[in-house]
Amino acid sequence: MMPAFVYQALAADGSSKTGSIEAADRGDAVRLLARRGLQARSIQAQGIERAKKIEAATETMLHLAKADVIRFTEDMGDLLASGLQVEQALQAMENRSASKLGTLAKQVRGLVRDGVPLSAALRQTSSSFDELYCNMIAAGENSGALDDIMDRQARHLRLMEEIHAKVVGALIYPAFLITSGAALALIMVTYLLPKLATLLTGTGKEPPFMIKASLALSDVLKHWWWAILIFLGLLVMILFVVRKTPAFQSWWHRLMISLPGIKDITRARFELQYFETLGSLLRGGVPLLHALELVRRAVTNLHLKQGLIQAEALVQEGASLSHAMKKSAVLDPQAVDVIRIGEDTGQLAIVLGKAAARMDTQLTRTIERVTALIQPCLLLLMAVLVGGLVWTMVNIVFSTLSQLNH
Repeated sequence: MMPAFVYQALAADGSSKTGSIEAADRGDAVRLLARRGLQARSIQAQGIERAKKIEAATETMLHLAKADVIRFTEDMGDLLASGLQVEQALQAMENRSASKLGTLAKQVRGLVRDGVPLSAALRQTSSSFDELYCNMIAAGENSGALDDIMDRQARHLRLMEEIHAKVVGALIYPAFLITSGAALALIMVTYLLPKLATLLTGTGKEPPFMIKASLALSDVLKHWWWAILIFLGLLVMILFVVRKTPAFQSWWHRLMISLPGIKDITRARFELQYFETLGSLLRGGVPLLHALELVRRAVTNLHLKQGLIQAEALVQEGASLSHAMKKSAVLDPQAVDVIRIGEDTGQLAIVLGKAAARMDTQLTRTIERVTALIQPCLLLLMAVLVGGLVWTMVNIVFSTLSQLNH
């Protein structure tokens, strides 16, 4: 009796199939599934052998940085474009790389040599290749244009990384202002103000309220700094736990799409990711419904994802994508018009790709505009804070001089 294998496979219509099949080995199971019109995504031996394989795969699961994933994708695309087969390209990467990429190529090549598709091999080897990535590779394998898909996926990953860098870069300067301002306030309250306040000692005059409040705050910071640090540590731990709860995530995600300034960046980034990802999937031959499902999985904002679920349900009922997106109100009217144009011309994938290129420029402008608005507000806040501290210090000096003159 031949061993049994549990499989997860992708059908021609984009639906996911699961079941078991008897085969001589893993490669034979892949070939049997291919005869049934199924693209294998995961194949595991049943019983004790399966448990051992899963345990071994978990222990050897590689974790790659974003830069490593991008480099692997670019190198594979170049090697495949030069005419090499998948196994040959992996062998070339294995021989020329002594880093994690070499280990990755070696493990993936071993699975590919046994008949496992590249998309399934990547999924089993490293958790750094998400569902969207592996399905894009599977689309390239099905369409026979794996090198084009690899090149397109590399450009997509580069674009998403650049967007992330733009958002983080826009927050560096405000974060620096807040940190430096807080440090300056701490130095003034704990060191400079007490020094100047001692000038009033012996005058017999009641110090102003601001001086007394500053001195009281200084005493608290000096004598109870350890309790404050413990409190802040506990607060960080509580926030770390609470941020994973559904209620907090729902509140935070709603805040990101409703807070002035921030919502513009969130919306622009979401629309760019939606157009770029959906266009890439459609160009790779993925059916629309399955592509919409993959795009939805890649979205992290819960409220935007809920809107995509509604739109996906409308498309399943026979509605056009533009009508579904307008009904769910996830995209701006201008973005919906772009989808409508793509549907009317029958070139939805191409139109989405061109629109994504324009949206990249729009996102850059949005980030620059929001940053230009945030920075003056922070400067004004810092001016009020520092100005108040300086006024307090000057008030202490003049009060002391006035007492000495009398």
